Amino acid sequence: MIYKRFANKIVIRLLKGDKLVESLHEVFDKEDIKAGSITGLGAVNKLDIGFFNPSTKSYKPIIFEENMEVTNLVGNVSRKDGEVYTHLHIVCGREDASTVSGHLNEAWISLTAEIFVDVLDGEIGRKFDSDLGINIMDL
Repeated sequence: MIYKRFANKIVIRLLKGDKLVESLHEVFDKEDIKAGSITGLGAVNKLDIGFFNPSTKSYKPIIFEENMEVTNLVGNVSRKDGEVYTHLHIVCGREDASTVSGHLNEAWISLTAEIFVDVLDGEIGRKFDSDLGINIMDL
């Protein structure tokens, strides 16, 4: 992973074999990022996504092991109990031009990924909402 900070922007280039979410957490820890938005694209060969079921209040994991283009990565960074917390969704294109998408748990980079982070001046926290069964932004 390689990254560069420009005032309130961070540009990250992931390398073949990097874990996407793990790499973001590493940068956000190192740069002490407490709030921001994330966008990106790239290519992966393994994808771990989840689909949240409101009835059971749990994520169903779905794993794909194939070459795919990341056509859209979007999300945010905040803090929960002082630790980096990312909320990311991803859309990936398959060879037949169909797509898979969902809540991103982790993705393994097959070629590269280019990610842009808009850093907010301040901190956004997270708290668990027992009615919803998810961690929500604590504004």
